[in-house]
Amino acid sequence: MSEPHEFHTKQMKKLHTFLARWQGGHARLWAFQAGHCSLTIRIVREGTPGNLHIVCLEPESICGPVAWENCSFEVIDHVVVGGQEDGYILHDQGAGFEIRAEGVDVFENCQPLY
Repeated sequence: MSEPHEFHTKQMKKLHTFLARWQGGHARLWAFQAGHCSLTIRIVREGTPGNLHIVCLEPESICGPVAWENCSFEVIDHVVVGGQEDGYILHDQGAGFEIRAEGVDVFENCQPLY
């Protein structure tokens, strides 16, 4: 197994694990960093300490609301983004939200913690 394939497999497993853990929470577009060309979505859930940040790297398109309840994100990989077939789609079908980006990562319990 080549290293890039192994990394990709581990990354997809990480994404699916964390997105499943925070399913049903309140999602909100949290930050856009023009210099790093990234968009962060924050998920919180009432009664559950902490949060999940979904960071979309080099976003190409965004469609949908800026905040919604009962999120249910899915990640589709190996889609054409920026003319290359190695991008991702992060979507929540129930909310009508979709973002196409070159990369997606997740980070749990980011500051500020409420």
